[in-house]
Amino acid sequence: MSNSLAIATVTAALAQIVRSAIQGAVAGSDVTIGRPENPPAGDALPRVRLYLYQVAPNAALRNADLPSRGSNGTLVKRPCAALELHYLFSFYGSETELQPQRMIGAVVRDLHAHPFLTRQMVQDGIAGYSVLAGSNLHEAVEHVRFSPLSLSLEDQSKLWSVFFQTPHAVSVAYQASVVLIESDEAAQPALPVLKRGDKDQGVDTLLGPFPALESAYFGMPQDLIMMPRPLSLPVAKLGLAVILSGRNLGGETVLLRFDHSRLGLTQELPVASADHSGTELKVLLPQPGTGASQTVWAPGIYTVTAVEKRSGSEQDRTSNSLPIALSPIIAGIEPPNPIPRDADGKATITITCQPRAHSGQQAVLLLAGREIVGTIDTNNPDKVNFAVEKAPALTGELIRLRVDGIESMPFKRVDEPPPTRFEFADSQKVTIT
Repeated sequence: MSNSLAIATVTAALAQIVRSAIQGAVAGSDVTIGRPENPPAGDALPRVRLYLYQVAPNAALRNADLPSRGSNGTLVKRPCAALELHYLFSFYGSETELQPQRMIGAVVRDLHAHPFLTRQMVQDGIAGYSVLAGSNLHEAVEHVRFSPLSLSLEDQSKLWSVFFQTPHAVSVAYQASVVLIESDEAAQPALPVLKRGDKDQGVDTLLGPFPALESAYFGMPQDLIMMPRPLSLPVAKLGLAVILSGRNLGGETVLLRFDHSRLGLTQELPVASADHSGTELKVLLPQPGTGASQTVWAPGIYTVTAVEKRSGSEQDRTSNSLPIALSPIIAGIEPPNPIPRDADGKATITITCQPRAHSGQQAVLLLAGREIVGTIDTNNPDKVNFAVEKAPALTGELIRLRVDGIESMPFKRVDEPPPTRFEFADSQKVTIT
């Protein structure tokens, strides 16, 4: 998601793209942002006027975040506006030298060849405007795509009639989609769902070309051989088993590549020959708090890709990338219960996070309906410190740790006596006195 500077950031980045295109076609040309103007007189420099003339909701995603409030009116999810931006490019220059036509050809060529707004393009656009320093569009998961708009003669006539007393100039219209703007309001976090339906199967998603990963199961190590399998956990965490289901997954040698979507961390786990078939791949994630697992892994969103190697072929075959979430683990709470408050009513809580929260990640403590932003301990980066101002007196209150939007799992799975069920863990509760 991105903040309210997303629209202006798209405009700034688009201006950089257009400027690069036209300067390679017509020497001395430039881009200005604003509504179309009267044709320049004399030997004025050729230029393009970039104008955002319409902001419209995206039909596919406009209701994707509904409902965002509970039955009592409390905010349970941050609202997100999905927008489409309509731009008009008007071209000015010497008609005898065909400058407008040369520039429009260069712009259409570049936007057709590179229709996506990459993170580097966004950062270049932000660098040109100090007022956009707070924009986070380059961190958005959804890339903005540019596509030409086919305006009929009647549509163009109506559009240019809005520009009163401005003569028509050769022009082209483009749409930027989709721009997601998230609210700054703090949502009331809901407790995790312990069970979804009878068998907690979730949604089966068919993605990608051959071979294909379709769904993921997260469970205990013993679930690798247990049939039928118990309910899946909602997210992955270190020390758990990950079982990926799909099609055409057989290969002589198979490994799973895990790529962190934000930090650029990549880990490859080989799949034992006994643990892969044409429809399933099974691996155990490394144990938390051991070896290098604290530093080479991080909480957050990963994409997992199956890589198959076959004899007689020099190229690896890769599947589609399936997104999974790796949750943080609250491995320790300091001081031990009960946690005291000082004279000002402040309580200081230190959480040991496995794997550690890396620099640039936001760690938030969810306690008694409040969100407290923490700071990574400079002496021990495995720990995160939280200062709870005006802390209430609590007894056995459940806490959760959220890192980059992924929450810890404050519950445990109980297999005996059957049936398998989930219970909140006492180790994830605090008492404040």
